[in-house]
Amino acid sequence: MCSVLHRAATKLFAASMIVSVSACTFLQPAHHVTETSPTYDPAVSSRIRFLTGNGTKSTSYRPNSVCYRSAWENDPDAIQVDDGYLAAWKYSSHSVTIGMPSSPRPFMRVEGLNFKDMIKEYVLEAGKPLTISSNVQSSTGTVSYSCSPPAMTFTPVAGQDYDVFQDSNGRQCWLSARRIDGHGMDEPVKLSPASKCPDDDAVRAARPVKTGP
Repeated sequence: MCSVLHRAATKLFAASMIVSVSACTFLQPAHHVTETSPTYDPAVSSRIRFLTGNGTKSTSYRPNSVCYRSAWENDPDAIQVDDGYLAAWKYSSHSVTIGMPSSPRPFMRVEGLNFKDMIKEYVLEAGKPLTISSNVQSSTGTVSYSCSPPAMTFTPVAGQDYDVFQDSNGRQCWLSARRIDGHGMDEPVKLSPASKCPDDDAVRAARPVKTGP
């Protein structure tokens, strides 16, 4: 009788483990990848790869700019790298690759992406500055974490490839840029703090007019 009960308990435990493993596998976010081939001339262009995510990371950049606007402002000059605010509710992510060399960082390769992370690759006009803004946020149970490093700027060089990502030491966070070449190069790139963009007529006109004190 005891042996029968033991065998039944063993089968029940094995079945529950299979269900648990299947559930964990099923609950993994869907990750989609699009491969594109934009025009790239290494004599006048650079390429850049951003690490971002849906609901966990937010990244944008302003081409031909050394300044930034507040995340709460409508900025028609900024290119949103992640899929936007509403995409935070999606249980999926979407990477776009353009044929850049593989990243030295496993977590910036398609096969090594974590949770809802994604990579987006772009062709840039070389010799023109760009400003990068980023934010990371996460929540585990009752513990939440959020970090927004200062916006940074640099000028890409023709024919060079770059990885850009938000780094941290647990207490502070910052933007990092690395020059890569697919052959082991992982050279830090100097970034400079971006300045706040001055108000222009279009921004001022879009603001509501104060009618009281």
